[in-house]
This record gives sequence, C-alpha cells and structure tokens, in this order.
Amino acid sequence: IGGSMGGASALTFAALHPEMVDGVTALNGLANHLEYENFQDFIAESFGGPKDKIPEEYKKRSAEFHAEKLVMPTALTVSGDDTVVPPESVVRLAEKLRVLGREVMLTDRPDGGHATNYGDAMAAMEFMLASADKKLRN
Repeated sequence: IGGSMGGASALTFAALHPEMVDGVTALNGLANHLEYENFQDFIAESFGGPKDKIPEEYKKRSAEFHAEKLVMPTALTVSGDDTVVPPESVVRLAEKLRVLGREVMLTDRPDGGHATNYGDAMAAMEFMLASADKKLRN
C-alpha cells in the first residue's frame, strides 16, 4: 500500500515483482511516469536520469504499461481535481485490469484533491485484503 508517490511505488513494485505481491493498494497514486511532469528533479535522481535520456526506465516503472503483470487484487483511489498526481493514468490502468478480468476496485472522487479520505482508504484496503485472502485460499 502507498499514497501519492508511495502509491506509484506500490504499483511499480507489484508490476516488477508480481510473484512477491498478493495484493496492492494505491491511494492517489500514479501509473505512468512517462507522462507525469511534477517533481521531475527528484524522480530523475531516483530513476538514474531524466526521462528524455532514459525513457525505457520510466516505462519499466509505469504500471500502466505492464497491466498484464498485475495478477493480484488491486485497489485504487483517485480524485478528479488532483493536480499533484493527476488521476488519468490510474483510471486507464483500472480499465486495462478490468478488461484482463482482474480483481480491481477503483474509487474516483471527481471533486476531490490530492487526498483519500479515511472511509475510502479503509474500503480499498478491505477489498484488497479480502480478495487476496480469498485468492490465497483457492
């Protein structure tokens, strides 16, 4: 689980290492580093360079491009008025997961900013944990 860039990191880790993850929750996270424009100095330092120089690294860490690897239950929250981490990439990821027949929950608060309220966070976690538990028992 993670929120904001921690949510992006949770999705990245799940896509890179699906065999190590039984469920993932991203609260106001990010699924596409190639299109994201905020905090680029920090991200470039973490990723080993700017996206114009190493776009494949940014693509590798973007869960949206690796939806097929997200075989675990996935809970996502987004807010329509979030300008810190805009919701579009996570909404697209959720749709890709649905098309793949994955267990996915997307909570979209169209008028919300860069935050997930307590109730939505708990619902996301409960969905992910219950779905993961059910999957592990089968």
